[in-house]
Amino acid sequence: MASTLAVKRPFLSLPFLLPSSCELMPLTSRRSQSSYRRTKQRLRLKPDASFGSSLGQVKRDHIVYNPPSSSPSVYHTPAKFLPSDDIRRSLLSDTSISQQNPAELASLNKSPDPKRYHLKPSDVLEIRRLRTSDPMTWSRSKLAKRFDCSPLFISMVCGASREKKEMQKQVLEAVQSRWGTKRRMAREDRTLRKESWGRDC
Repeated sequence: MASTLAVKRPFLSLPFLLPSSCELMPLTSRRSQSSYRRTKQRLRLKPDASFGSSLGQVKRDHIVYNPPSSSPSVYHTPAKFLPSDDIRRSLLSDTSISQQNPAELASLNKSPDPKRYHLKPSDVLEIRRLRTSDPMTWSRSKLAKRFDCSPLFISMVCGASREKKEMQKQVLEAVQSRWGTKRRMAREDRTLRKESWGRDC
């Protein structure tokens, strides 16, 4: 008799008593059809009246001025659209800027640096000695940085040694040996154009 009786399930394990997955979701992530329709209806904004003329008015060309919603600024609002009694018109009509002396304004071009004559004859001899002893280490840029002068002045004081010129010539010949026909012809044309610069005058 006891074997024929079914095992009784606990009451709380019934599926219809458990909360559904929709109820477990937070309220912020739930959206029904009515809320979607209400949101879409709020986004249907009518265009501003300045975008088009009414049917009673005669259609003609006109300027549409519809600035973004921001704080008014005299630099952004043209005087054409300001009322006649607006105080900002007096700011635009101020001629204090136009009456300023142009000589007092800052120059757009950078003024050239003043020439300096701070090197002594002993410094010039030291430059020549360093340049002659080790021309690979003491280049024009390094000497100019050490003695606080321009590389042009270093080239005027002392030129490169004969050994360095020969080395630079060999490097240039090695580079030119890898040139193709087009590049070689282009470089020859460039040399011919440079020679013809003085003839055009």
